[in-house]
Amino acid sequence: MPRAGDGGGTLASIGKALFLVALVAVLPLAAEATGTVVPTRLVFEPQAGLPPAANRLAAGPRPWVWGVMELVGLDAPGPDVRVVLAPESSPFAREMPAWVSGYTDAATTDAGSVVVILAERTASYPDGGLEEVLAHEVAHVLIHRASGGRHVPRWFDEGVAMLAARSWRLRDQTELAFGLLSGPRVPLWKLDDLFQGDRRQVERGYALAGTLVQDLLERYGPAVPRIVLARLAHGDTFDEAVRGATGTTLIDVGETFWERQGTLRLWIPILTSTAVLWFGISLLAIVAGFRKRRRRSEMEEEGIEGETQPDPGQPSDEIVN
Repeated sequence: MPRAGDGGGTLASIGKALFLVALVAVLPLAAEATGTVVPTRLVFEPQAGLPPAANRLAAGPRPWVWGVMELVGLDAPGPDVRVVLAPESSPFAREMPAWVSGYTDAATTDAGSVVVILAERTASYPDGGLEEVLAHEVAHVLIHRASGGRHVPRWFDEGVAMLAARSWRLRDQTELAFGLLSGPRVPLWKLDDLFQGDRRQVERGYALAGTLVQDLLERYGPAVPRIVLARLAHGDTFDEAVRGATGTTLIDVGETFWERQGTLRLWIPILTSTAVLWFGISLLAIVAGFRKRRRRSEMEEEGIEGETQPDPGQPSDEIVN
């Protein structure tokens, strides 16, 4: 997003966002074409009682796995990822809050990692469908592997997973807008606390995490996630890893991010004010009235034309020799 007062930065910001979307879409195709990356294998374990849509999830190739591996910096498939497709009646569902549609333990053993998809709970924020939920949770597993099992802050983990699943959309922008207005700035070192709160706080955490990671990639390039995770795997702290990837400190990253939200803070109160609401209603009433008058005029003109045209059923005054 542009800096406060920087109207000229809007188009550039939109262009960068579109570039990121295109990049994430192209990554799997590029990796597949080169043949240099073998994708991590997903092994599905459907349980009884699933809806038909969930069973269909186990079929078909998934080129996005290459893209996620490229995004986080993995060039080896590693152990399989077990995907448990669980119905609402299962113990997997009973252990999770009602709004959770998928989760993973992320830890990799000789038997692989486990992802659980609660198929009957989609779509729920921040997920848009079963495939997105699956991509999001698999991304968590691959992030964990790319970091060498080192601790990754929740906001960075969730933000990269949202980007990997391409689940950043207008809903997130709306959550961010109201999140900015409903509370003070959240420093990065406290952002993870939002994910331990109630549903509203968790939603705000997702919105901020997605925007933060997108902001990092717009400013420092698409290699940021894999550089950060690689440096973590080699023993850096997260702050050191971010500095190595961006050339700036984590504190500066947070400060710059909030500065770039200044335009949003300025415009949202204006756009949601009562005055703007009534102006919009009045404008719609004027447009509706204009269209109604124009239609009435057209009908009157059609009536006049109908009166001046001769009736085919009546004899003509014209003498025909």
